[in-house]
Formats: sequence, structure tokens, C-alpha cells
Amino acid sequence: MKLAIVDHALVDLNGHHYEYDGALAAAGRARGVAVTVLANRGYDGPTHEFEILPWFGQGYYDLTSGGRARRAAYRALSALPEGVARRLHSGVRIVWNQRHRRRRPVDDSFGRDFLSACEQLALGPDDHALVHTIGVDELDALVDMLGTLDRPWPWIHLQLVRRVEELGAGRPRERRPEAVLARLLEGPAAGRIRFYSDTAELAEIYRCLIDRPVGVLPIAFRHDLILAAVAAAPARVPGTPITVGYLGNARLEKGFQHLPDLVEQVTGRLGWAGRVRFRFQSPFNIPSGEPGIGAARARLGAFPVDLVALDDRVLTTEQYYEMLAELDVLVLPYDGQRYDIRSSGILVQARVAGKPMVAPEGSWIARQVPAPAGEAFRGPGDLADALARLLRRYEAARAAAAADALVWRAEQSPERYLDHLFAAAEVLS
Repeated sequence: MKLAIVDHALVDLNGHHYEYDGALAAAGRARGVAVTVLANRGYDGPTHEFEILPWFGQGYYDLTSGGRARRAAYRALSALPEGVARRLHSGVRIVWNQRHRRRRPVDDSFGRDFLSACEQLALGPDDHALVHTIGVDELDALVDMLGTLDRPWPWIHLQLVRRVEELGAGRPRERRPEAVLARLLEGPAAGRIRFYSDTAELAEIYRCLIDRPVGVLPIAFRHDLILAAVAAAPARVPGTPITVGYLGNARLEKGFQHLPDLVEQVTGRLGWAGRVRFRFQSPFNIPSGEPGIGAARARLGAFPVDLVALDDRVLTTEQYYEMLAELDVLVLPYDGQRYDIRSSGILVQARVAGKPMVAPEGSWIARQVPAPAGEAFRGPGDLADALARLLRRYEAARAAAAADALVWRAEQSPERYLDHLFAAAEVLS
């Protein structure tokens, strides 16, 4: 049996894609499955850990694809204060969405590349193709390909991890998710397709939309690497400052712009100076960063280095887990409205590592880490106070998070992910 992991968003080590794919590849190899990861054609990263083929020309919502004018606009917006940058950013988005309405991939079709991968890897009815990150453009291209060819397709597993309205933004009615998915399910290959999401809430929304079962998959990472990093990390000496951290790209929806105020308020108004220190990962997700993010990073860089340590590198998997292991508390200052039913890979990694954290109230994230291991904030103005509330019960939070980690390691494993995937095909057959 063969498993092709389609990851057209994989271009380097930035983000979780490489580690996600690596976890599934290792789990597949352990059970004798031949696993190939089909990356973006521009992939520039390691190739020694598992088989990776640079394959797809059509990327997943590439923000850098808007040409030099759009990249220049984003570069200027990044250096402005967040409030000003956000207002100007709305105009840039309107212009981009109007252009995007008329864009239809032709030269680098996801559908054509998917077909050529099936042919190259000789994927047949007993094999599996997983697309764990897919947007409407790719679905549209896939509809065209699956509807025009009569061949023995592999099981095609599609994971939808964004809200319907996010995927449909800026598109005419016939190219919104509900219309594209309807055409996909009317095609001759519909019986070979299985749908998933990674939260129960999103899965239910898509189930109602397509009137077909939508499974919930775990969020897969290599637990052995996480646990090795935790075991190797030096234990915090009682009485020394608690290390508070932020992991991942510096992004607006992840609340990076709120971190300078967090540091100022926790060490000033809330009186934790000398008892906490901060370590923030801060690589940009697009050249020069999103609007206001460059200004926020500059503010953080002005703090004393023994108070705030910034790491703007794109880390290897081992470096990333080493940083996670050395944190005592993780802050997830995310936009609670955007993450109300969306998942977070960083949350799963932190839960597996046994780290207490602060998360937005009402979000899927906060529901996964209730007190005492977690603390919810009501909005940016409450972020520092929420962290202070957690710090005051730090030992209880740490103990609870460590106990919860055992459950998370069992439920969110890559092995369990593949169990779900392969069982779904058996049910459908």
C-alpha cells in the first residue's frame, strides 16, 4: 500500500508543514506503508528524513504571489504602527481580492499535477492520497481533473481546516466552497473521496454543507522528538524567573502585535519585574512581515536582552522543540474570533510537552486547555492580566499540564491519524 501526502504549501521549514508531513511519513513507514510527500515545486529544504518530491506548481494562498507592487505595499505596512497599518491593509486586501476573483490557475494546475503524481507513483484503488491543506482554487482544479478522466483513482482524503467564509472570500458564487464541493460530489470519483477537518466544530459545519460524513483527524507531530527535547531541557531552578514564550511566525491573527504591551504591563503595572523573562520566536511569514508586525518586533527589540529574547530564525524541527521545552509558560495571544473553531498545531505541541498556557476566551484553543493548566483572556486588554493570573498559580498549572500530557500523547498521535485515514477507506468500500 502506498500513501502520497500532497503538501503543495511545503516550500521550506517555515510553519508546521515539514514536521506534520514527517510525523505521518514516519508513522506510515513503521507499518510498512510506502510514503511519498509531494511538495511545492519550489521546495528548498531537507530531503534526508523522508521521501520528498518537489511537484506542485500551484501553491496554497501564497501571499507573495501578488507581484512587486503588492510586496512593496506589505513591506511599508509592516513598519507602521499596528492600528494605522490595519486600516490601510483593508484597502490592499480589497484590491487583491478583486484581482483574485478573475484569476484562474492555468499553467500550474493543481489537478493536472495531482494526476501526474498518481501516474508517476502508480497509485491505484488500494492506495491513498492525502491533501491535508487545501483551498478552493485547488478543489476547483481537482474537480476539473476528476470529472474528465476515467481511471482507477486511489482513496482521496481531503482535509478542510478553514472556515467556509474564509475559503470563499473574494470569489464569485460559482467558485465558493459550497458550489465547488457540490460539483466535486457530483463527479464520477465522488465515491473515492473522504472528507475531514481537525476540529469537531469545523467538521460539523462541513457535514451540514455537503450532507456527507466529515471525520475529525488528530493533529500529528513527532512526539518522540518533543519528549526528547523535554527530557534534555534543564529544569527551572526554584526562585529563578519564569520563562514566558511565543512560538511560530509573527502574525496579526496570532496576536504578535500585542506582545510589546504584554511585556510592559506584566513587568510594570502587574509587578512581575525580576520574576519573569520572555522568549519570543518572531520570523515573518511573508517578506517584511504583515502590517504593523515589523513595528511590533522593533518595540520588542528595544527591551533589555535579559528580559526579552527574540529569535527571528526559521528553526529546524529540533531547534523548535528545544525552544518549546525551555519555556515554562506559552502565550497564545490569538484572535479569538478567527480561532473560535479553528485548531492550533502549537497548542497540540505544547499540550504534548506538558506546558501551561494562556489562550483567547471562547476559542477552540481555550477549550482544549481549561484551568488550572490554562488561563483564558477576554481580549488584548486582558492578556497581561490573564498571564498574571496563571503566574500566580504557576506550580499548580505546571502539574496539571504535565498530567494532561499523557492523554494528549495518546489522542493526538500520527499513528492514530493513520488509523482514522485507513479505516475511513474500509468503511467507504
